[in-house]
Amino acid sequence: MWHGRYYIDVPGQAKRRKVSVPLGSIHSLKKPEAKRKLRSLLEEVGLNCDNHLERITITRTFGEEAAWWRENKLSLFKPSCQEGMGSHLDKYILPRFGSLPLTSVDEKRVQEFIADLARTKYRLPNGSARFLSPKSIRNVVGVVKQVLGIKVWRDWTLRFPECSKKEQRFFSPEESLAIIDEAKGQWKLLFATLACTGLRCGECFGLHIEDLDLANGQVHVRRSVWNGQELTTKTQSGNRVVNIEPKLVEMLAAHVGTRKTGRVFQTRTGTPFSKGNVRRKLREILKKLKLPMGGLHAFRHGRVSLLQQLGIPDDLRLKWIGHSSLDMSRQYTHFPADFRKQSANAAGLFNVGPNGPNSEQNREPASA
Repeated sequence: MWHGRYYIDVPGQAKRRKVSVPLGSIHSLKKPEAKRKLRSLLEEVGLNCDNHLERITITRTFGEEAAWWRENKLSLFKPSCQEGMGSHLDKYILPRFGSLPLTSVDEKRVQEFIADLARTKYRLPNGSARFLSPKSIRNVVGVVKQVLGIKVWRDWTLRFPECSKKEQRFFSPEESLAIIDEAKGQWKLLFATLACTGLRCGECFGLHIEDLDLANGQVHVRRSVWNGQELTTKTQSGNRVVNIEPKLVEMLAAHVGTRKTGRVFQTRTGTPFSKGNVRRKLREILKKLKLPMGGLHAFRHGRVSLLQQLGIPDDLRLKWIGHSSLDMSRQYTHFPADFRKQSANAAGLFNVGPNGPNSEQNREPASA
């Protein structure tokens, strides 16, 4: 018996399936006749036409697409983004989708992925285990979307875990002054600069002597530092000029001395400060002062909040802080309890004067 063997595509699978069909007895058909019969059969089912040949192109897997995206797109991001997004890709995404055909990674699969991320505990480097935060889950799925492209997920309606509203830690003016007073040497000036300018810590680490215009009370922000590397600022708005107060000018002038070049803040070997070491020093001071823990970004949140309380014009505040929109700036604005109380008292309805509402105490007695 002559048999014809060929491969067919299987929807949703990268590997094709082998098929065998009987063509006729070897006694009634010669080999060329059997071949012609098989060719005719394939043409009848549309397997030998041009459209089919285009259609049976081996499906690209998600892992292959991710490798292309990592090399050609992720490589153009800043190193900090490359590290974070690359970690999400290797730890969570590729183990789940890497071997699947790219076309099979659809809204349903990604929604199931979100649900699994929300109910699975992951091991941390220190050995402890915890659930991913809703924000982390959004970041992971954001990488999936980057690999797939907007044309694929544009019409999706994914459901994410709800984010609990938690106010970001910020340093009040009193706390910032206490930290600066407690710090010694170069640490004092570093924390003072962070508190008085609202610079991101990487921007502060990246300051050079040439960036200081002390005669005009200005600091030019031109670069940032991440893991010892000098990079451009986080956004285009980050490249800016920040006006500073006379006391900080005096402190910077004393620190710089006669130096004309070099870094404003540097280690003994002349390298930029490390965020981890600076954060460790800050926590030591907070613990000694018995203040709630906070990171270096708490100085930036505190500065934005103070500028808002002082009524600094929105456009000027954006230029000093380096935010691109008021919406972003509002996320950094916090109002201390004493400011809320003072504002409530100042805006009180019964403080509007003699034309305000009458009460039992100030109501005039009726004439006899």
